[in-house]
Amino acid sequence: MTGPAGQRPSGKERRKSAEPRTPIDQKHMKNLVRFLRRIAVTVVGTVILAVGLVLLVAPGPGILVILLAVAVFALEYAWARRHLVAARALARSAAEKTATSRIATAAAVLFGLGSIGLGTVLIFTDVLPLSGAGTGAGVALGGLTVLVTTAYGIREVRQAQRAAGADREQEADRGE
Repeated sequence: MTGPAGQRPSGKERRKSAEPRTPIDQKHMKNLVRFLRRIAVTVVGTVILAVGLVLLVAPGPGILVILLAVAVFALEYAWARRHLVAARALARSAAEKTATSRIATAAAVLFGLGSIGLGTVLIFTDVLPLSGAGTGAGVALGGLTVLVTTAYGIREVRQAQRAAGADREQEADRGE
């Protein structure tokens, strides 16, 4: 692009000659960004899912990693959002069942603490089979997950009990 007498056009002339973007260009750009985002989510989710599947047979928190992959897929895919809602409901139900039974709560806490202890031993010693940092970290993370889930379930049950108590008090006040 050269102007009269073989000179390059100035910045103002280039801006004047450049065509403004049309809504069609902006629509194509949005579609391209959406497409690239979908590809990125698919690639990242697939890699995380593959790691989770490996961790199912290797020592480590395979189920948690698979749930993380589903959460990543849920950013773009409706099927993943449905599965994530179902998984959350199952986790909430299991946590609440554990929290309503003192024996189940005690067993979950002991299991979680034992897993963290075993994970620590696996990290720092070579006495047991499969000792190592990766195995120990996976076992300890599993124990920590059990403790966090149990604490969450206890909190949810207590909140539900408080809400039910408040509802009963309101009904009693209306009846007087």
